[in-house]
Amino acid sequence: MRIRNIVPAFAVCALLVISALAQTGRIEGDIKNEKGEPIVGADVVIVRTDIKGEYPVKTDKKGHYLHAGVPFVGTYTLLISAPGYRPDYIAGLRPDRPIDPITLHEGDGSKLTIEQVRQAQASAKQQPAGAKPMSEAEMKKQQEEYNKKKKEIEDYKSKFDEMKKHFDAGREMLAKNDYNGAATELNEAVKLDPDQNQHVIIGTLAIALYNKGVTEINAGQKDPAKQDFTDSAAMATKAVTLMKTTMSDPAKANDPALKKNLAQYVRSQGDANAILATKFGDAAAADVAATAYKEAINITDDPADKKKLLLKRAGTLRDASRTDEAIAAYKDILQSDPDNLEALYSLGTTYAGNEKTWQDSANTLQVFVDKAPDNDPRKAEAKAVIGELLKGNNIQPPKSEKGSSSTRKKKP
Repeated sequence: MRIRNIVPAFAVCALLVISALAQTGRIEGDIKNEKGEPIVGADVVIVRTDIKGEYPVKTDKKGHYLHAGVPFVGTYTLLISAPGYRPDYIAGLRPDRPIDPITLHEGDGSKLTIEQVRQAQASAKQQPAGAKPMSEAEMKKQQEEYNKKKKEIEDYKSKFDEMKKHFDAGREMLAKNDYNGAATELNEAVKLDPDQNQHVIIGTLAIALYNKGVTEINAGQKDPAKQDFTDSAAMATKAVTLMKTTMSDPAKANDPALKKNLAQYVRSQGDANAILATKFGDAAAADVAATAYKEAINITDDPADKKKLLLKRAGTLRDASRTDEAIAAYKDILQSDPDNLEALYSLGTTYAGNEKTWQDSANTLQVFVDKAPDNDPRKAEAKAVIGELLKGNNIQPPKSEKGSSSTRKKKP
């Protein structure tokens, strides 16, 4: 029932609009020079400003212009020009209303555009009361500036469209694990970024370069891999900087989407630097990675991500031979998550690298053995390490939480 009521109402409105549009009006007036003489053949372009529409006419022998067929509704601007005279305009006109005679002054015979008029009107609003109207030269200069800005906008849009094309292609290739192609396309997108501030493009490039580096290092291509990890770290760092600048705005500081992006960029920064530290011996990169992982841990709200990042940070310190720091990191994990099997196993094997902590190694690995499921392959490895540690070394067999020593034999 409600739909049947709406349709006729719309039809009535449509008829009213058509009826109004069907009415026409007149716009007419006179053009003269400074001596009061009529200007014959002056161009008068009647421009409708509420919607698009133009109605050109010329003045007759008496300097009179007339157009009797303009739509009665709407507002209009007159653009007046004539050879040997400076152009002029009148804005805010409506049909069938008297228009005062227009006097043109000597000039170069140029013609105005509606864009120039709009600029002049905008400028006039910003000028103090009593300011002089713009001269012909000023209007020409303003038009040149307008054209320059317009071209800049068009160039920007062209670059942006091309940039987006490369970005979309790069993301598609990244999804298909074509890391080389993705890196190439995303690099092109970065080059086309007019302001170099598209953090999403730069952050995605960091991920593509990292994965490309992993593929290369797995294939034994160490030098190109190192370059890709270095570039990935640089891109991730740049993305982090841009994202932090964006989030410095209080209105955006707690935006969940921006926060998630920042966490990913910081994590990428940590991943690339972790490889540079552990695979290429870059000591400074180890510090950057550890700091980045710690920052990512503080940013993310996902408990599972926090857990992974804590382990990544500790593992990076361990693999970079920062043993004491790694041990402290694993202990911190176990303090809040005592059943973390990855942390237990890694801490136990890290302890095994120093004679002074062999007892700690055996004890920690025994806890891992007690807690790990039987299908965990590391369980057998942990038992083997404990057995080796007990051979000829002055350490005590670790006590099992299940009530028996790891070396105690079962009764027949």
